[in-house]
Amino acid sequence: MKRQVLSEFSMLKVLGRVYFWLVMTFFISLILDIRFIVSISTILLMANAIVYHRLEKGKWWNKSFVNWFTLGCFLYFLLQVLSLSFAKNMYDGMRQCQTDLGLIALPVAAFYSNAINRESWGPMMKGYLLVLVSATVYALIHASTLYIHDHDPSVYFYHPLVQIYSNHAIQFSTLVFVGMLFLVDEYSSRVNIKNPSWTIVLLIYLSVFLFLLTSKLVITIYFIYIIYVLAFTGKIFSRRSYRLSGAAFIALIIAVVLISNNPLKKRMMQEVNGGITFIRQDKFSPGDYFTGVQFRLISWRFVYEILNEKHRWLLGVSIGDSQDVLDKKYEDENMFTGGSSGNKTGYIGYHTHNQFLQALLETGILGLLSIMITCAGLIRLGLKSKNASLIVLVFLLLCNCFTDAPLKTQYGIILFVFFPLFMYKGSKPGTATG
Repeated sequence: MKRQVLSEFSMLKVLGRVYFWLVMTFFISLILDIRFIVSISTILLMANAIVYHRLEKGKWWNKSFVNWFTLGCFLYFLLQVLSLSFAKNMYDGMRQCQTDLGLIALPVAAFYSNAINRESWGPMMKGYLLVLVSATVYALIHASTLYIHDHDPSVYFYHPLVQIYSNHAIQFSTLVFVGMLFLVDEYSSRVNIKNPSWTIVLLIYLSVFLFLLTSKLVITIYFIYIIYVLAFTGKIFSRRSYRLSGAAFIALIIAVVLISNNPLKKRMMQEVNGGITFIRQDKFSPGDYFTGVQFRLISWRFVYEILNEKHRWLLGVSIGDSQDVLDKKYEDENMFTGGSSGNKTGYIGYHTHNQFLQALLETGILGLLSIMITCAGLIRLGLKSKNASLIVLVFLLLCNCFTDAPLKTQYGIILFVFFPLFMYKGSKPGTATG
């Protein structure tokens, strides 16, 4: 019996090490946007987590796996699959279902076992930070190479800066923000990064890179969070006068950003100067330009009109047909649908850029309810953890649901599902065998 226990203990240690390297592979492929390796590593992480739990607890089923968040993910995936029964465009529907498998696999991979705990999470995040910093340095080198050739400073900002990876600045900004949350916690704990000077240098460097990505939402939440940390906690400065001075310095940086001429200010001013009255027009001109806010507001109107016309409020139009009906709506409203040399598709292919609207359009009121359950579960996880970093990440992810539809892409699902569960498990102590 004793020999069997020792054998299981040794096997758990082996599985723990394998899990660590699978997570590293997952992080590398995620940041570098090697999607097929992301998928393979997710499957292997899921299998590892199930076997790990079986060896540790002596049973296959993990009761603690079920919570409002994981339940909401499974329910939303089920509704997506069921919507295929009345979809006309089965090809697009099946492709989206394949992407949505992450709603099932990722909760199992991150949350099913105790392979992630307070002791193992730190080294994993240290590895994540190493990969992230290396990727950002290479992105800057690549941008500099392009600048030397074309003398176009725009290569240092927004989507062009990360075009060699995901080409999605907002999602990459979230990855950077996750790394910065880890650094803020590390400065006070000094568990994984012993030298606080390195922590500050990395935090400043990633702050600059985050600014270059010019994601309005992520930068706004970052500034709010860092002011809160400086002014009201002792994570960086213990003396109250230092904390207030640090918060004032950040406020000064914000003022400089708002006053000076820079890409972030230009993007913000586009939204401020864009009126919302003209989106009420019955028809538009292909030459009409929509700001981000205008396009998201008009999506509310379009979804309402589509569901009314098709009488599909309860079940939606299906995941296979949702983009087709949106594209037809853009054409019917005479919006720009491409044709120019610089933009061949126009608004064709644009989803609603709102997760709640997207769920309502695809799977109706039932889908919207499942997304609300998922979000409620996410909030509950954050509050239950009592972890400020997780709470601010949850806040960012929920805000992002109003400006994007993250569950439409593999990248977005990983950010929305994996990282909150990963951070939650990382706040829990390990077991004797883990």
